[in-house]
Amino acid sequence: MARWKLYMVCLLGLGMLASCTEEIVMEVPQGKRIPVIEGSITDEFKQHEVILSYSSALYDTMGREMIPHAEVYVTSGDDTIWYHEQENKPGHYLTDSVAGVKNRWYHLEVTVEENTLYSRPLRMYVDSKMSNNARGIDSVCLIPKRDENNIPLVDDAAAVCVCPYFQTLADSSIVYNVELYLNGRLFKNRPSKLFNLFPMNGYAGYYFNGPEMLQNNIEIPVGIMNKSYLDEGDVVTVKLYSISKDYMYFIVAQKLAIGVNPVMGAFPAMFTNVFSNCDAIGWFNATSVIVGEGVYHEDIFQE
Repeated sequence: MARWKLYMVCLLGLGMLASCTEEIVMEVPQGKRIPVIEGSITDEFKQHEVILSYSSALYDTMGREMIPHAEVYVTSGDDTIWYHEQENKPGHYLTDSVAGVKNRWYHLEVTVEENTLYSRPLRMYVDSKMSNNARGIDSVCLIPKRDENNIPLVDDAAAVCVCPYFQTLADSSIVYNVELYLNGRLFKNRPSKLFNLFPMNGYAGYYFNGPEMLQNNIEIPVGIMNKSYLDEGDVVTVKLYSISKDYMYFIVAQKLAIGVNPVMGAFPAMFTNVFSNCDAIGWFNATSVIVGEGVYHEDIFQE
């Protein structure tokens, strides 16, 4: 009988708790809207892009507001490169097909005469030096990921290590922003050491994956691709963008800010290289890239 009374008391207590449940809405302070610059110029012969927008509120579901009708150009010495707004994409500005030059300074100028923040024009500028880079990637080797006994993994963990070979520069400040492409399309299912960033600390001056650099005769990958995504004869392309450590910190801060729960902690400080006559953030980066290709063959998993 005592147990039955205790059971009834517990049920009554749970019912009271359920009836008192209220929805709690937390008011998170919002920062003011400010202009944001995202863009780059590389030494690839192609169209380069600058994206202009305003920052949005933390829980904004409408998407960010773009900044149209801006004057955007880059100067380097006597050269001027214009970014033209795309017809059907407000706030997106493209150059004609051009190629930047390594070790040059590039000065970005952005002017927005009419804007939704101030009655005065917005003026923003960035100075960015295109970092140096190796001459090129000699080859790309695709090898199976191995276990601690140096045996290829062939179960659900089977994967392919992407290992480039090239002469590195004797500059430990270089960080590579790594992009992998599968048959010409960006490969997004790829783990990496640090958000696809590969610092040259410890590798600078060596022939990358050369005999003097290797330990235990195992090549060092810059990316890993799950075997289930690969078929015989697929072409894997490696792009290594030489970036500064400051730009690396900006990328890391962006990655850490995505999906952060404001209840659990604060957003990290956002790095920027933008100067302006108002508050503005973002990054314009001048970077050099080297490219290499490898062909996947299924027999690499056969002993």
